[in-house]
Amino acid sequence: MKPTTSVKGASIILASAVLFGTYGVWSRLMGNTFPPFYQAWVRSLLIILIMLPFMLTTKSFQRIKREDWPALTIFIAFCVCTQVPLYYAFNHAPIGTVQLIFYSMFVITAYIVGRFYLGETITKIKLLSMALAFVGLALVFGTAVITFAPLGLGLAMLNGVASGGEVSSSKKIEAKYSPALIVFWGWVFTLVLHLPISLLVGEKQVPIHFNHAWLWLVIYSVVNAAAFWLVIVGFRFVDASIGSLIGLMEVVFAVIFGAIIFHEALNLSVYFGGVLILAAAMLPDLLNVIQHKRAKTAAVPAREL
Repeated sequence: MKPTTSVKGASIILASAVLFGTYGVWSRLMGNTFPPFYQAWVRSLLIILIMLPFMLTTKSFQRIKREDWPALTIFIAFCVCTQVPLYYAFNHAPIGTVQLIFYSMFVITAYIVGRFYLGETITKIKLLSMALAFVGLALVFGTAVITFAPLGLGLAMLNGVASGGEVSSSKKIEAKYSPALIVFWGWVFTLVLHLPISLLVGEKQVPIHFNHAWLWLVIYSVVNAAAFWLVIVGFRFVDASIGSLIGLMEVVFAVIFGAIIFHEALNLSVYFGGVLILAAAMLPDLLNVIQHKRAKTAAVPAREL
């Protein structure tokens, strides 16, 4: 692979990490204007409309074979549980804290799903990574729960479980279907599930207005779609291990954005826990890089939603 190509891929994945890192910003700016299930179904609809022309242009649509329905169902089951918990968490706890709790559970769940669902081997380095992630989670969660809403932090953990399971379970069918198609159906079923729930629980169906809240919601939807496409494109030009390491900058960017835009300050225990969580996420891929092993799939999958 030419160095210029590697730089291109790394730059694209870094750009996606910046976009992923802004998720908390848009959620916070939207604030209490939109109920949680309502914003989820509206954002899903917008993302579907954004993706649809690209899907048609690239001819990404194909029939899902009957034998692949169970695997797709498991992926979708994880997928539909990712949106509401994270939105609530970002609005009830510091963005950096939520991001760290989310990513620790993302790493842990990715390994567990990989072992018991995909039959992947849990190596010593992965066991060490899980241990570091648990310790980091204990430091971050244990300190923050005293100050902030336990429900918000708990939902950040739930989102990490859902996102880790979602991305790991997609490996079961990603060799047969394009990532765009898999994620497209994830958004479709997120819409199909969250719209009736929003109506059943009596959430206010906010009329469309030309105001800041609606602007942030639209921007959030565009960022969702753009971050996914950048990840897909970026991994075409760079080794999966390197791409996964670069993608971890999402956590760093989230902490930076929270500090700059919302003046959030994290205490020493949270910072130390964050370092352990980042170390846990990067260890297996970092080992591949050090040993000059080219990986087609990152040890810790890149987050796509």
